[in-house]
Amino acid sequence: MAQCFLVILSLIAGTPAQDALPVVRARTRVATITDGHHLKKNYWYVMPERKPDIYYVEVPLEPHKVTFTTDVEAITFDVSYGSRHPFIVRLEDGTEAHTELRAEFKDLLRHERPTTIGNVDAIPFTLGDNDKIYLQGRVNGGPPLSLQFDFGAGGSVIKDTSVPKANMTFDGTITLRNSDGVNEVRSSSRNRLEIGGLVWRDVPFAVARNMTHREDAIVGNSLFRDKVVEIDYRRMTLVVHTARPPIGSEWRRQDMYLDGGTVPFTRGVLAVGGQSQAGWFLLDTGAYTSILNSPRLFSTTKIGGELRRLLGPLGGLPPEVTVSIAGETVSDINYSTRRYDGDPTSLGVLGNDVLKRFDWIVDNRAGVVFLRPNHHRTQAFRNPERLVSRLAAVFIVLVGAGVAWRRAAGRNPRLYPSR
Repeated sequence: MAQCFLVILSLIAGTPAQDALPVVRARTRVATITDGHHLKKNYWYVMPERKPDIYYVEVPLEPHKVTFTTDVEAITFDVSYGSRHPFIVRLEDGTEAHTELRAEFKDLLRHERPTTIGNVDAIPFTLGDNDKIYLQGRVNGGPPLSLQFDFGAGGSVIKDTSVPKANMTFDGTITLRNSDGVNEVRSSSRNRLEIGGLVWRDVPFAVARNMTHREDAIVGNSLFRDKVVEIDYRRMTLVVHTARPPIGSEWRRQDMYLDGGTVPFTRGVLAVGGQSQAGWFLLDTGAYTSILNSPRLFSTTKIGGELRRLLGPLGGLPPEVTVSIAGETVSDINYSTRRYDGDPTSLGVLGNDVLKRFDWIVDNRAGVVFLRPNHHRTQAFRNPERLVSRLAAVFIVLVGAGVAWRRAAGRNPRLYPSR
């Protein structure tokens, strides 16, 4: 019976003209949204005071299904670019929340192409000693700035000490979440950004302190939400396409979702000690190393592995950790761990020491990514944390040996010379 009711709701939602809006019942105000491949569990909070309360789909140019699920029932919509889907969430006390799904962009940034011929823009980049991507640009006509291109960034951020170079006027604040935690920071909403001859206007920036000497600011995929972005490590160029270019057989197509419409995740497999879990990796060019999420990985895993290596045959083999994407399996990677969040499909973050081994084509228009192994694929990983792990393992061995000796000495007083 419940399945029949959901089918009826789906049929109603798909009808373009209705005198009465579809109604979804709910006991609580927390709801889950499934937007294409992206399961956003307990993401939505019902707010009747907003009329309507609007959800913008993450890949509006690609037709797909979006499901809104309460603790009572669900409704599914077939969305396509420009479509709007109003419905009502009716709470247990009779309160009604007018809600709407929209397959359109909110606050889309578009660039001007004054010096470009055709539908392709190529921006040169360099690869830093931290394996991150760097572009040259200007903000508000100021001096040249070093811009880190970060697919893991939801927006544009400028370093606090680089603000004087950007002629920036601040007109608000914003909540910024980064490695410094969650903070209320200054923001500037109307800025002219120039990168490689391309110009964006009204670009919002937040101010942050957690940057290095290498960069003045961070920009990301928010600049290209209706474009196709190619990262070519052979030519060291970031290429912006208005449509997907021809794709050769050397490229591997991967499903992708865009968290918040900007941050790419793709399917992959994380294996620890031969046990595999399939799920989604965040593709984060702004991270040097990977941060992995598994119930079989702990903060002591790397130290334990190095301890086993030091002990040789006595220690046995440490559990091998591998990452697989686009048909390629990468091992011996540099990684850290985070506390397992209980979601087996959340595999963690792939940093650019892994991602630089692939050329990319990120199709923001269709919600897919193409990967191609490149000349970095066979390079050994620089693993500075391995030395730290080995030193920690040696320290643990020495401390353990010292404790064992003291205990043995305490049980046998003859070990101490008498006076």
